[in-house]
Amino acid sequence: MIEAVALVLLFASGPAPDEATAPPPVQQETPTDPFFDKPLVATDGPTFVLSTIESVRQGELDARAAADSLNNPTLRDAAQKIGRQNESTRVKLESLAKSKGWRLPGANPVRDTALPSAGEARTGANFVLQQISFHQATVAKFRAQIAGKGDADLNRALREALPGYQKNLALLLQLEL
Repeated sequence: MIEAVALVLLFASGPAPDEATAPPPVQQETPTDPFFDKPLVATDGPTFVLSTIESVRQGELDARAAADSLNNPTLRDAAQKIGRQNESTRVKLESLAKSKGWRLPGANPVRDTALPSAGEARTGANFVLQQISFHQATVAKFRAQIAGKGDADLNRALREALPGYQKNLALLLQLEL
């Protein structure tokens, strides 16, 4: 019996530590869809910028709406900081796209916040949860894009923006509601 268990453990173990292995692909920390567990990969620069600008515009609007509606000074300060980060990233990516002749997403004058409105405590909790998800996804997408062999200027802009999103994510995870 012990021999069978030992054999199972022997065959179940991974490669020896001294064996050369390829670095693991960049993966999401927590997949939002439990059936999607494939690693994120870099895409072409114009497509990445187009979708990221749209995402950051929504994040900027949501942060602005939270800053205007929340009474909790800690949450309001976090929302303002997040809004400034999203605005800075959006401006840089829009400028990069214009300089390279890449298409920008069209204006959306009827864009509305995705932040559900409820009582003060619930709205604050909704904001924090929504922003944690947004920041986790953004950090994962930025890391995957940087790991690719895409546009050097885009990768530089993402490397500059990434620490801000990581700091905001750490801030959001430490907030006490």
